[in-house]
Amino acid sequence: MSLESRFRAPDGCPDENVLAGFASGSLSLSDAPEVERHLDGCATCRALVAVVASEDSGPDTASAPTRLDTGSPTLPMHPEAPTLGPGDRVGRYVLEGLLGQGGMGVVYAARDPGLGRTVALKLLRPGGGGDEGRARLVREAQAMARLAHPNVLPLFELGTEGGSVFLAMERVEGSTLADWLRQRERPWREVLALFIQAGEGLAAAHRAGLVHRDFKPANVLVGADGRPRVTDFGLVRHGAGAGGGAPEAEVLEDSAQVLTRAGAVPGTPAYMSPEQLAGRELDARGDQFSFCVALHEALYGVRPFDARARGEARWKRVPVPRSLRLPGSVKAALERGLALEPEARFPSMDALLAELARPPAPRWRPVLTGVVGAGLLLAGADVVVERTRKPPVVVAELPEAVPLILEMGSRYEFKMPGVQRVAVGTMDVVNVEALGQEMLRIEPIGPGTVSMLVWSRDGSRRTYTVTVRPR
Repeated sequence: MSLESRFRAPDGCPDENVLAGFASGSLSLSDAPEVERHLDGCATCRALVAVVASEDSGPDTASAPTRLDTGSPTLPMHPEAPTLGPGDRVGRYVLEGLLGQGGMGVVYAARDPGLGRTVALKLLRPGGGGDEGRARLVREAQAMARLAHPNVLPLFELGTEGGSVFLAMERVEGSTLADWLRQRERPWREVLALFIQAGEGLAAAHRAGLVHRDFKPANVLVGADGRPRVTDFGLVRHGAGAGGGAPEAEVLEDSAQVLTRAGAVPGTPAYMSPEQLAGRELDARGDQFSFCVALHEALYGVRPFDARARGEARWKRVPVPRSLRLPGSVKAALERGLALEPEARFPSMDALLAELARPPAPRWRPVLTGVVGAGLLLAGADVVVERTRKPPVVVAELPEAVPLILEMGSRYEFKMPGVQRVAVGTMDVVNVEALGQEMLRIEPIGPGTVSMLVWSRDGSRRTYTVTVRPR
């Protein structure tokens, strides 16, 4: 991805990863001048860079945002550092090409000749953080080894080569969740379903007593099979406690417990919870907050908070588009997960996911009032209305228990004298519209089944099941 595409509209400011890379020295020499020109005229971005720089206690602690990205790589900490090429060997693995780079590591596509499979090989590279970088890579391996879940990237091996540590992991043919979201506009149900799967991987880490501390779309891989895998556990810490795993979970080795120097705040600021950004003790509820920031961004197209604001303005909510209609249960779950105080969030990631996955309650919407007449008239058993050039008018009586089956791609008009009021359940299956005093138009808008209530002037009420099937 070009640097130009990483400047956000409409204000034209760089995104947080670019500014963090500039502050830590991980931005390439060719891109740095453009950021410098922007900083000359933007006090807000200068303040953010100053904060990031002040949190860096030494040259070896600088770290670009970590990611395993099959798309465009994060720019290297030391652009001049040599890299390995196709055909080179690391342990028993033969390198095939570069997949991505981070602040301290580099990820290659590699082949295991013995087992005949391809892997993703993550190594430290020159200038990649020294002993701290090595410890982080070992910690990432330890965390991944404790997890066996379809929504967590699996680890095959932790090895050494020439005094350096490497990880052999599953190679995922696909993209990051961030790139998946950018590929095209997707229905909110599809986005939510994928996030719930990714959340299952995060919940599995919590049950193992681990806190990820850097959950974001760039740290989730979506395979060609459509399955998301949470990855990049380089900042993980043992976090048994509120919202975490079992208290008896084995603690990661002591040398891996505190790898961030005093004053540094690991993670990606745009997705951090208030307690993480303030450097306070963090448990699994911090991951829950980061997850909800990412989900909010994916659903609405904007993050819930402005990460570049300072002071109290940092946690002022950003307005969201009103065009997106989400179920009340999803909105409520998001709001609770985004609570500024950890105690106000869900007690666990599992509880959040259960609420997000809960079917929405029927919302009855009145669509017709004040019409004179009797009931809905149709006839026969199941009534299947096929698509025709002209909207059909059916004049037979419809028994109460008989379903009405419609087809996507058409509007249907029914003669309904005597109807006083009609209401339908959820608004994502059919749209019902009154046409004068005696006609009702039903327009399919999505596959599914919905209930329709019909009241007549004599006080009776009938319930109909309307099913919309694909074309």
